[in-house]
Amino acid sequence: MILVTVMIAGFVCCACTLNQRSSGSGHVFDDSPQARAMFWKADRDQNEYLTYGEFQNVFRSYDNNTDGLVTSAEFLEHWQDEMNGTVTQGLHVFMILDVDKDFILEITAEIPHIYHWFDFNSDWKVTEGEFVVQWVKIST
Repeated sequence: MILVTVMIAGFVCCACTLNQRSSGSGHVFDDSPQARAMFWKADRDQNEYLTYGEFQNVFRSYDNNTDGLVTSAEFLEHWQDEMNGTVTQGLHVFMILDVDKDFILEITAEIPHIYHWFDFNSDWKVTEGEFVVQWVKIST
């Protein structure tokens, strides 16, 4: 049931991709307490930025069967468990993150692209500010 809903909603509502979004330089975006909380949960060493490894670990935690793939169903299960928003909002975020639009996030293939998109100054450190700006763009 969830997979059918995911597939239909994905085709109908999500034409956005990471490649179509700008870095937000020079723009003012809303703040997001939710994004800040997600950032601090992911920043395991509390050094005020997310390394690639910390970022990747977030997605690994969504990979219930440890096959290196995060399906839309796995993503939405965690999305709901962590009370990040509605299923529709979760699907919207998932479809933006899903670079090749196959309803699967491949940890080794797609997460590097997602990390680079969040790290818009390309210093291999996703700061809280970068995370919040990019999160607001994909979650609204």
